[in-house]
Amino acid sequence: MSQSLALKTNGMVVVWGAKGSSQGVVPPGLSNVVAISAGYHHNLALKADGTAAAWGVNSESQCDVPAGLSNVVAVAGGGYMVWH
Repeated sequence: MSQSLALKTNGMVVVWGAKGSSQGVVPPGLSNVVAISAGYHHNLALKADGTAAAWGVNSESQCDVPAGLSNVVAVAGGGYMVWH
């Protein structure tokens, strides 16, 4: 899948591409975003309050943000690796 992300000055995220996947739809209520990162099948957002949000395909639990995670200063989405 392929998607593109943009972060607007008002803290809102815009996503395009990958419309057949849940990563192409910004979660309702996501706001106050200060940084974004695209993964292979998922996206990440860092909010101004130091919390993180994730959305998209969750086949490897990549969208399960750990409970209580706070004071985050950066996010990075990983790629896809096939293990043989």
